[in-house]
Amino acid sequence: MIALACVCAPAIAHAGRTPYGWLFGTEVLPERGAEVITWIDEQNDRSPNDIRWTRWGWSGLVGVTDQLMLGLPIELLWRDNASTEPSFTWQRYGLEARYRFVSQDPVDAPPFAPLARVAVYRDILARDQVNVEADLVASTTTESGSVMVLADVGFSGHFGKDATHTEVRPGLGVSFRAVGDLRVGAEVYSELSLDSKKESWVVVGPNAAWTQGRFWLSASFGIGVYQIETAPRVQWGIMF
Repeated sequence: MIALACVCAPAIAHAGRTPYGWLFGTEVLPERGAEVITWIDEQNDRSPNDIRWTRWGWSGLVGVTDQLMLGLPIELLWRDNASTEPSFTWQRYGLEARYRFVSQDPVDAPPFAPLARVAVYRDILARDQVNVEADLVASTTTESGSVMVLADVGFSGHFGKDATHTEVRPGLGVSFRAVGDLRVGAEVYSELSLDSKKESWVVVGPNAAWTQGRFWLSASFGIGVYQIETAPRVQWGIMF
């Protein structure tokens, strides 16, 4: 669940956007701001059982203060593998909070921006489990805004009465302003299991982002380098 640093055009109102596909950003909505975002991502031929899934999600976001943003994410999931029939279901819903530790005012904002994210999900498929996610995100941007480097270290845990699964999700990305409000770059993203209940995987690939007024779009095409073939992700949003 997702955010684009407003380095492309500082005059545009801040929003919960990101120029990356799999990585969260370090920007939040202004106080009383509202935004709707949507995302679609895939995992294709993930080892060891050739798992394939497509996840479709959306979230309503609201700025509580100029540094704190809340969201209500909902996700649907289509899943298939070599041993079971394909299924499509409402996977989970939850509550998300993101806090940016520094101002994002165009005059006062420092080049280095840290952000913390925490989310709690109700798992529809495993009703006795709770899914908790946490991310520490940090970005640094050149004075002109033409180059941004971002690191995202995430954690995901499924906690239930009879089962527990935990993993870390580190990622790193770079984004360059190309022409106007178009940005291009590259990123690496991974989901590394801390137990034997799920296989780890890693992708690396190009990304691109485009902003038009209050609308934004970002995408990444992850190419598997460990235990997965491809993992593309696209997301878009509009601020009200």
